[in-house]
Amino acid sequence: MSQDNTHESKPQPQAGAESPKAGETPQAESQRQREEAMAWLEASVREAVAKGEDIRETVRRLTVEALSEGRLNAEEVRQVIESVLKGAGAGIEKHGSRAREALEEVLRGLEDGLIKAAEASKLALEEAASRAQEFAEQDVKLALEQLRNLERVYLDTLTEVAKRGSEQFRTILDDLVRHARNSGTAIGEYLAEVMEELPRKLREAGEWGLKAVSESARVAGSQLAAIASGFLAGIADALDRQAKRLGGEDEHRRKS
Repeated sequence: MSQDNTHESKPQPQAGAESPKAGETPQAESQRQREEAMAWLEASVREAVAKGEDIRETVRRLTVEALSEGRLNAEEVRQVIESVLKGAGAGIEKHGSRAREALEEVLRGLEDGLIKAAEASKLALEEAASRAQEFAEQDVKLALEQLRNLERVYLDTLTEVAKRGSEQFRTILDDLVRHARNSGTAIGEYLAEVMEELPRKLREAGEWGLKAVSESARVAGSQLAAIASGFLAGIADALDRQAKRLGGEDEHRRKS
């Protein structure tokens, strides 16, 4: 991992992002801030890949940080994957014959980060199962289905992004995706373990307390997303502290 700027802080709002612009609706403000965050993510990955130091760990941490800022739904997961890959596509141009190796490290880090997101979603669903009366069954089923489909979303997004990249990037990524579809991914392995027990826990949770058509159910859906984001934010903070600690140790060794 680069030990200068890459790990020092999470993305900071750009000038003007802290409050709505004149005439900007809350929805437009949220969309603008999300776009700014994705641009920051893309640039950070590009810089990390171009430097070529601890690419996997850096991409994992950046992925977790970006996902922890959102709602962990399929669309936001796609946005994060796309931003990481766009940054990687620009960064590998400096690697020449080692471009494939660098992109493999990016995908390993991306999978690591998505597994952390899946872990957070699993913990949120287990929390919901322990407090069934506070949640709507439809929201829980939707969250479970999104978790189950995470590997498919990942692979489909890789395929789509590859079509828009440079010839080198497209050739390498297409080959890596074919291999992943044939051999499986770390995400798929993790989800297979989760799905052995999690659906049963949810079935045995008892009577869900809310109907999906009610306003309370929409609040519960937001609550479930907030719980998952909270778990993931904790993971992101731990990774950030680890990166800073390792950076300090490296700096101490260089001065010794």
